[in-house]
Amino acid sequence: MNLNPNLKDIPPNSPRRQILKTALTFVTGGSTTSLVSFLMPKSTKPAQAIVVQRPNEFELEGKGTQIKYSILNEVSQLDYRTQNIYQHFSGEQIQTLDTDIGTLLTVIISKPPNPDIGGNIVKLSFLLPIINLAIGKKETSFITEAILTTQKTSGFIRTPLFGQLQSYQTLALRGTARYH
Repeated sequence: MNLNPNLKDIPPNSPRRQILKTALTFVTGGSTTSLVSFLMPKSTKPAQAIVVQRPNEFELEGKGTQIKYSILNEVSQLDYRTQNIYQHFSGEQIQTLDTDIGTLLTVIISKPPNPDIGGNIVKLSFLLPIINLAIGKKETSFITEAILTTQKTSGFIRTPLFGQLQSYQTLALRGTARYH
């Protein structure tokens, strides 16, 4: 058995000859053959592009809370509803921050009635994960998290506050993402 074969010793139409020839070309740099083409089998099917679209409307709910967020004509709209509260936000009232874990959206739910005295500011923040919809598919379900942050403020009087100034309530949300 010859463990160190020469290409001339292998029949011309042999798959082994093609593999060895490709490997030698790759290793010696005799052509621009890439490692991917060396390792991947050749396909006779034409390449197909995979096209996706991003949803622009999101409906979420959990623990008596409903949130609807949409981006239409490049303007963000957000509706927040609980048993006791309904608020609508649009444009710059909605802070967005792209992060490694999704897009963080934040709105201010309530402020102290008199900023001079201080009080609590309540913010709603939630994560929108990256979602791709296949062309022709109009919606998909997803899960995410929301956080209600209550922050104590001293107001303009500047009475010093001590201890923990922010507290959090988390909320698991289930939703539907759509493309319109």
